[in-house]
Amino acid sequence: MVSKDMNLDSIMAEKFGELPKKVQSAITDISVEEKLRALSEKHKLHLDQWVLLENEIMLTLLGLEEPESMVKNIAEEVGIEKDLARNLVNDIAVEIFKPIRELMKAEDPKTESKKTYPSDTLAYKQGESSTDRKEVQEDPYRESI
Repeated sequence: MVSKDMNLDSIMAEKFGELPKKVQSAITDISVEEKLRALSEKHKLHLDQWVLLENEIMLTLLGLEEPESMVKNIAEEVGIEKDLARNLVNDIAVEIFKPIRELMKAEDPKTESKKTYPSDTLAYKQGESSTDRKEVQEDPYRESI
């Protein structure tokens, strides 16, 4: 859990600025707030509890708190039972984190899966005769001279 002594707003602003632009947009998107409001209504949270829940989610999104401790943190900070906190975290994972995670995957070129075809690895080019090619080790039909 983040210490209350730190200047939390400046730390959060700094962490937010380090995120990719698409992820920043996803976090500040109005639909995230609407989804959180719907979750708080679904789980019958008061307005003050909803604000505390939103803070805990932002701390986790920004990496200031560990996702593994989210149930415990929400139960303590929001003042709800652990079972309710667990249900909330499950809903938050589906409604909030999953779409943001998908955006992060799309943002990171290492995680994008590029579909490859067998023709991508062949040494020949369409319309080129086999005698014109300089590299022949990948051509099983061309005989050595």
